[in-house]
Amino acid sequence: MTWQPDPSLLQDFLTEAGELIEKLDSDMVLLERGGSPAEARELLNGIFRALHTVKGAAGFLQLDTLIHFAHAAEDALNRLRQGEAAVTPAVIDALLQSVDVLRSMVGELAEGRSPSPCDAGLIGRLKAIAGEGQAPAPESIAQQVPDEDLAVIADAAGPDGKPLELPPQKQAILELMVVDLRENASQIAALVARATEGDPCPVAREIEDLFESVCRVLEFFELPDMTRVVHAAAKAAGSLQARPANAPDILVRLVGVSMLLSQLADGLEARRVRSWPTATLESRLVKLAGGADLGDPDASNHGGDVWAAMMIDGVVGGEGLHVVEGCLGIDPALATAGEPANQAEGEKAPSGERPEGGERGGHDRSGAGEQTIRVEVSRLEKLLSLVGQLVLAKNRIGALGRRVRQSNASVTILAEVLAASGELDRLTGELQMGVMRTRMQPLAKLFDRYPRVIRDIARATGKRIELELSGKETEVDKSVLELLADPMVHMIRNSADHGIEHAADRRRAGKPEHGTISVSANHQGSHVRVEIRDDGRGIDPGVIGRKAVEKGLATADEVAAMTPRQVIQFIFAPGFSTAETVTDLSGRGVGMDVVRTNVQRMGGTIDVSSEVGRGSRIEILIPLTVAIMPAMVVGVGRDHYCIPLQTITEIVRSDAGGRRSIAGQPVLHLRDEVLPLIELRAALRAGAETDGDAGRFAVIVRSGSEKAGLVVDRLVGQQEIVIRPLEDDFEQGGPFSGATIRDEGDVSLILDVNRLMRRNDKSAGIDLAA
Repeated sequence: MTWQPDPSLLQDFLTEAGELIEKLDSDMVLLERGGSPAEARELLNGIFRALHTVKGAAGFLQLDTLIHFAHAAEDALNRLRQGEAAVTPAVIDALLQSVDVLRSMVGELAEGRSPSPCDAGLIGRLKAIAGEGQAPAPESIAQQVPDEDLAVIADAAGPDGKPLELPPQKQAILELMVVDLRENASQIAALVARATEGDPCPVAREIEDLFESVCRVLEFFELPDMTRVVHAAAKAAGSLQARPANAPDILVRLVGVSMLLSQLADGLEARRVRSWPTATLESRLVKLAGGADLGDPDASNHGGDVWAAMMIDGVVGGEGLHVVEGCLGIDPALATAGEPANQAEGEKAPSGERPEGGERGGHDRSGAGEQTIRVEVSRLEKLLSLVGQLVLAKNRIGALGRRVRQSNASVTILAEVLAASGELDRLTGELQMGVMRTRMQPLAKLFDRYPRVIRDIARATGKRIELELSGKETEVDKSVLELLADPMVHMIRNSADHGIEHAADRRRAGKPEHGTISVSANHQGSHVRVEIRDDGRGIDPGVIGRKAVEKGLATADEVAAMTPRQVIQFIFAPGFSTAETVTDLSGRGVGMDVVRTNVQRMGGTIDVSSEVGRGSRIEILIPLTVAIMPAMVVGVGRDHYCIPLQTITEIVRSDAGGRRSIAGQPVLHLRDEVLPLIELRAALRAGAETDGDAGRFAVIVRSGSEKAGLVVDRLVGQQEIVIRPLEDDFEQGGPFSGATIRDEGDVSLILDVNRLMRRNDKSAGIDLAA
């Protein structure tokens, strides 16, 4: 029977691995750019820790294919960390390709499939970086502690220990897990030696992370008592970042724990489990992590000698040495009473209380509770749906309050109804904002991917490109973030491939050899503005116009009558491309139309401007959320429609005196602009056109850089609307983006301003959306 991981554990792994893999991309690009030796070392250690964490979690889930591949990548990284291999573009290529393989494996797991084996060619390249797959051995514990002491520790645990029993699935990866445990123990000992000789703060975090990695290995072997000790060691190592006064007591015990791990690995390799009485050591580590003085002269009277500390803590030697079969280091008779075995005098736990360290030996990382929790997206979606229904109920109550005001109700009742309605409005608004914030995510989730994108394009094209990012902390709704992901990558690739010139061309144009692409984001009211700029060759309206005529999108005369800004809009036509050849990067005629469709799907607008020889600018304006938004309700004929408020710039009387007709197309002369007018009665088939404009309004709306006036019969008022999707057939049949229930309880359609304006362009003979 095929082993299946626990669904909840697998989901946790997918979430954590996904976050770590994204960070690997950006860290490796930073590593390639160079920096000080200290910065490079910190990046390499962070990359190694992330990869090691993924591998350790995969081992816990018995994902053999992923473990073997991650191990090969780890060996290569180890050579880099030891300074025995150089960080070159070819090495980074192999490591980034390894990240892609890990991403693919995690993706297959998310789809319910087993990860596919990695290409043998990549494994060969990783082994070549690692020196034929043999990672350099870190400084061993034997170099830190006398051999006779290690032998005594082994004997203290019993010459053989007890048999190791593992299911067949775990037996298959036993060898890798033992190697992993031994390497971690050796690295811990080496780092602690460095900390003992100098300042422990710089390596404290790395020691803590290594101990946490060991915990996963110990959980794999189902060794709960040793897991508790290592958790306590991790906490104690982490406390070294504050340079505590008790650092010597901590460091000597951390070496002791690494010695135990080394001996444990030797036993596991022989399919035996060695164990020691470690309850006192665990308890003291927890106390030391909290900054406490042990309060016992003997406990600190070891003179920095590891062996003396191990004896004082009762792990080896003396009367305190004993091994309890079946329970690592805990005497069953004492465990039942809630008292750790071999505790030093004066350290007994009070009756009825658990020993210090808590359940599972110190999983509680600090005195304070966790500051964040992970919540399933489906639960947030359900909560948001309920808030949407509450907003509708609030609107309904508001409408009833207005009806009560118009009735002959007493002043007292009217005041109570209005007060209750106002309070409900306030509370609903706060609840709505609270739920929205739980779904907000920083744009860094997208922005951090772009250094890798630019790096790959630069390598493929031979260009020199610098990427500048700002506003990564700007937050948007999760659904907006997902819809924005593909358009952003496509536009950045376009800027790098089409916009930025090769170094020789830039020199001839008097530009720096390095082209620059800048991506920025900032809040603008209830919207987020994202801008992509480059200092490349720009978009030539002449080239765009000729290609548009060639593709039959417009006639030569129509193109000649357009402004350069209008001509550039042809790039959003489906299938439009000016590339002479098809490459992996561009030229397939699929792209900017999909970009505009995705942006408009979230109620946003996109605007492109360019100057030949100077570069291009793409501006995207998107709402913070696409679930609930303010809208203007308007009357057209006998029906009511909703226009999203973010698309409206102003509202004027349609009979303000500026109405004209050009070539049969009604327009409105508004200050210095001439705007096309769209009669909604005709566009929506809402009845015959009126004889005049008396009492009617023109709602001025914007789509990208274009404006138009929507002529409506009356204004009903502004409302918060909850967007409900339409059936595909109905949505395609009209310029609508959804529907909503108004405060009176009636259903109204939400107008798609972008589609209305494109329809108007088509009726005028210029179809940019064919």
